Amino acid sequence: MGDQVRQWLPVAGAFVLGVLVLKLKDWFKRLVDKAAAALYRRLAGSALLRRTALRRYTVKTHERNRSFSVSFRPDENQAMDMASVYVPLRTATGFGAEQREAAVSLDESRQAVVLGVPGAGKTMLLRHTVLAWARERYRPDLPPCRAWYDPRRRHRVDLGAPTDIPVLLSLHSVDLDAGDITAHIVNHFADHDFPNARTWVERALTEGRLAVYFDGLDEVPTAQRPRVAAEIRRFMRVHDRCRAVVTCRVAVYRGEFAEEAVPVLLVEEFDDRLIQRFLHGWPWPRELAADTVEQLLGALRDTPQLKPLARNPLLLTMIAHLYSYEYAGTDQVLPHNRADFYNEVTVSLLRDRDRDKVRRFPPTLKRAILQQLGLAAQSVPSDAYDRLAMPYEKVRREVGAVLERYGRPPDETDEVLAEIVDRSGLLLVIDNGERYQFAHLTLQEYLAATALQADVLLDRYRRDPHVWREVVRLWCGAEPRDCTPLVREILALDPLLAFQCLADAQLIDDALADEIIAHFHALLGDESAFLEQDAVVAAYGVVAAQRRARGAAVFEWLCAAAWDASNPGRSHMAVRALAATNVLKAARFLVERMTELPGAEEALVAMGDLAVPALEEGWTGATRQVAWVLWRLRTEKATLVLWRGLTTRGTVENGLVAAFLADLLRDRGLEEVLRGARITPTGAVFDWVWKPFARRGDEPMTSVAGTLAFFLSSFARGQEPLPDHVRPDPRILVPLVLVDEEADNPSGIDPTGRWVRLLSDAAEEDPDEQRAERLVVVEEMIAAGALPRWRGRLIDWMPPQDARHTLQELLASGCLTKAMWEQCVDELAYRNKSSMWARIALAVGLGGALFSAVAPLFSWRQWKVTPDWIVPTASLSLALAGLTLAVLPLAAKDRRIGSRFMNGWLSCTVLSGVVPTFFAPSALLGGWTVTAVAALPIVTMGVAMRVESRQARTTVGWQLLRFVEALAAPYAPGQGPGAAASGSSSTFVSNSLNPRRR
Repeated sequence: MGDQVRQWLPVAGAFVLGVLVLKLKDWFKRLVDKAAAALYRRLAGSALLRRTALRRYTVKTHERNRSFSVSFRPDENQAMDMASVYVPLRTATGFGAEQREAAVSLDESRQAVVLGVPGAGKTMLLRHTVLAWARERYRPDLPPCRAWYDPRRRHRVDLGAPTDIPVLLSLHSVDLDAGDITAHIVNHFADHDFPNARTWVERALTEGRLAVYFDGLDEVPTAQRPRVAAEIRRFMRVHDRCRAVVTCRVAVYRGEFAEEAVPVLLVEEFDDRLIQRFLHGWPWPRELAADTVEQLLGALRDTPQLKPLARNPLLLTMIAHLYSYEYAGTDQVLPHNRADFYNEVTVSLLRDRDRDKVRRFPPTLKRAILQQLGLAAQSVPSDAYDRLAMPYEKVRREVGAVLERYGRPPDETDEVLAEIVDRSGLLLVIDNGERYQFAHLTLQEYLAATALQADVLLDRYRRDPHVWREVVRLWCGAEPRDCTPLVREILALDPLLAFQCLADAQLIDDALADEIIAHFHALLGDESAFLEQDAVVAAYGVVAAQRRARGAAVFEWLCAAAWDASNPGRSHMAVRALAATNVLKAARFLVERMTELPGAEEALVAMGDLAVPALEEGWTGATRQVAWVLWRLRTEKATLVLWRGLTTRGTVENGLVAAFLADLLRDRGLEEVLRGARITPTGAVFDWVWKPFARRGDEPMTSVAGTLAFFLSSFARGQEPLPDHVRPDPRILVPLVLVDEEADNPSGIDPTGRWVRLLSDAAEEDPDEQRAERLVVVEEMIAAGALPRWRGRLIDWMPPQDARHTLQELLASGCLTKAMWEQCVDELAYRNKSSMWARIALAVGLGGALFSAVAPLFSWRQWKVTPDWIVPTASLSLALAGLTLAVLPLAAKDRRIGSRFMNGWLSCTVLSGVVPTFFAPSALLGGWTVTAVAALPIVTMGVAMRVESRQARTTVGWQLLRFVEALAAPYAPGQGPGAAASGSSSTFVSNSLNPRRR
């Protein structure tokens, strides 16, 4: 027994020792990690660790903004990926001004104020902007790599020279008593894994390297708002080199930054294209059919009153939620008026689907509370400063009164409020819990309407018409009984509101309806009547879209009024009203008379995708106008109709249609639509145009782009001007200019010094001056016979930078052949490959040279290495290097001096490093081993020299390769304009993420 114990003692001891070693290892690792964390917190802001801290800040910023949660989703812990549902918001600099993509507007404005209605997407616009900055430097979707000093795989962060480092401050949490804005910025960095950043932040502010986004001025408590706005103004003046953006609701903004002349950007509503992008990115339940989005879009087209609601991102979110869990996969149709929709939304959101959570309060009680709160909020006078938000104490009183009425204790107020806020999303907490407001003003108005009787509502409307106007309309839509008495009273007070009630009401006396309609028939188009035209048009549209006899009669009257040329004002209003009906028969009427009816084209654009079938039917009658409208729509269906019109019809306007399609090609989402389009052979296709930009197996897109290029080149040879705002894709224009498709050899251009000087002098000037200088160069080249006029037109259609680079290529290299252009694909791949081989050869060669030089210094005589080896080694290396510099560049067909020198320098570097490597093995070893070891540098040198020689003999210049890469980069997957990352924010809107690499 004792012997057995003694035998097992070493084993047990080894086991215990192993456990202790593992424990000590874990303890030591934790100790090291704690020490490293403490050291990092202490030194993060120092010069030694600043870039490390910025990398960690970038990663944390990405993690915080890559997803968001919607409170009324069944699984509120399941955050949605912002890249999947974000679509680009559009902004305008004033009411009626030109709309632009919000990301572009913010990029061009160092300081700006962004205004929008509730749910328009202001917050998510800022979050997406911050996320785009982080994704340019951090790409977790790429495979992680392992560094030599760290065995764990990590995603790299490439900071470059960081500018416009984003800081997103929620103003409702900014307490100026606890510190100024700079202190809050420092705290923001500390909260994002960059502690102790005070010194660095102050320096970054001075250098203008930060972009500070102040979100939610309207969420600041009313008493504190002037002080916060003054502090932001001071910050903008002191740190005017930094980007600063403030968001606020339209109803709350009082021109706080007007004196500083800060530009104001208004967030615009969604159009059909953005609605589609949002719905395609929405996380639909997996059990739904693949065509759920198309079903919902069709349902929206069939409900004219519901379609305008979908233009608000927040309301569109509610529509998607309602369709996901109530209507998808069933035979039910969406509600046909606004009141029914809001009723369905509130019922659906108050219904608890999460069985894992205990529901303490029934939906009927919560609805009664929301009705009481809606009535209380709506009763605030119209001249109140911020009448949408209610103080917590007032909310508590109203909720307590409802609880008592239902026989429940008032001390349950906080619990029922929390359940409504957290699990329905209808009510929001703002100002750090100081106030409450509804998710959207119309929800508040609907709930207030359902809480009132007709006589009480009419009395309140008389006292404050502005506040109760929409409530009256929603009451008529929600009331199943006859609304005639109320509408008759309203007609005497406000005929326009009576007309709107007629559009919304479910039941009303025919005689009263005819009286109201006759009244507006007489006034339509009468400028002296001072009608609110948009409201009248919308009301006419809803009434004319109704399926009852009254709707058909109004529709026929609008068609006759639109066709009546004797009253242009009435005709224009009737055309707009027909578009507002959102019915297919109105679109067909407008298409048939497009060329004669003023404003018909704009009306069809306003109808969106609903007009596409009618436009496709109208190709034969007005091809140019139809193509223009389809291009303006910029939707998937419109793009496919344009493509079919180009490839299946032999119209003389093919070049114009190709120009429209080439413009749409710049949108990545529409590029994918064309990539999947059915290809019909057209006979002549410039398939070589797309070769440098094609993906693997991208033959369909090559044919599409080649077809567009063929028709564009024909269009440029004519005299037809390119329509305004049409910008064909540079990936098609550039090869058409640079390549002579009929030549077998490149044709040179003898540039004058004046042309080169004009281009270089205009490089940093104003864009308008750049274009003027460029046009001078083009005209002089055309006059000298160096450039065909049609190629000059193509250059003028390009963006300024691309046009300048194209001219520089022409002046430097002349026209290329098709083979040279197609060779860009291989050259780009070969160049990247050669870079890797050059590094390997250089590393091996320099290692051997270093060993050869150091060995004699230590007198390693036993290896027979003497200083005598150094002289012949260096001499032979320099001789081969000189030969490389002299001979290899001469073999290059590239005529540019810079390219010759670069090729020779690379070859010289490889040779002068590799040759000394031959002497190191021979000094160390002997016999066959010398040959075996020497084989490695010989093979390495051979491969590297083959690659470098291949580069020296290239027929495509490096400048052209970089230009081709620059053309392709903005349109690579995950980059460039029109990305449905996407594309725009409790809005779930941009453009798009634009990472720098893949």
